[in-house]
Amino acid sequence: MKTMLRRTAALLGALLLAASAQAQISDAQAEALMRLSGQWAQLESLSEQMRSGLLEGLGKDTNPPSEALQAKVKAAAAQAFTVERARQLAQRSVAENTRTEHLAELMRWYESPVARRITQAEVEDTARAESDMKARTQRGMALVQAASPKRQQLLVRLVEVTRAPRAGADIIINLGVQLPLALARLVPPPQPIEEAQLRATLEDQRAQLTQAFGIITLAGFAIAYEGLPDEALEAYARFMATSAGEHFNDVGVAALEAAMLGSVAALKP
Repeated sequence: MKTMLRRTAALLGALLLAASAQAQISDAQAEALMRLSGQWAQLESLSEQMRSGLLEGLGKDTNPPSEALQAKVKAAAAQAFTVERARQLAQRSVAENTRTEHLAELMRWYESPVARRITQAEVEDTARAESDMKARTQRGMALVQAASPKRQQLLVRLVEVTRAPRAGADIIINLGVQLPLALARLVPPPQPIEEAQLRATLEDQRAQLTQAFGIITLAGFAIAYEGLPDEALEAYARFMATSAGEHFNDVGVAALEAAMLGSVAALKP
């Protein structure tokens, strides 16, 4: 499980950038937003890495399951962690949560040349699938330290407006609760898992997780946007601080969590 959580954490910096009375948009409009914002493409990488991270983690366990049980988990993971499922779950979440009043502004932003460059950079960064979070973070922080004061301020500002550290901690805690429960359906543990106790243990680590994700996100942004000019990051930060930008950032996080937790819930014998 730890290996899978590390892989997930390494993705969240890229994946968590993006993401009045509420009205539901259509599935077609939701898909269009997901494609323009890059989440549609990023979910393909996420599904593959969740599946491979789960299987790798089982193999590295100090008391790994038998080959027969590992084969059972592999078969279940192949059925649960599919890009089709992840996209369907995320699309439904985006459709249900995006406010129609923001749709026009969101489409204008994501169809703009600068937003397209940012989205492409994010998709390419996610597709690199770096699983060594420590090495990635060190490399990213070296870029931050070598950057101009203006560039450093822009990267810090993006961390603030995306609220990625808090969102990352939320997702890791929820995933850290749901994944062991799902695995217990496939590989019964020696002792029953107490969900409330597990969540309490993880909640005790929230402050550390949030702090860690602050550094991970800052380093990840430095890597993802390395090829973009300061002007692009300024435009991105301005958009993310608008009502529409803040709203869709929350929508994107909710959609990511829906895709991840829904896929975990689909792990069945």
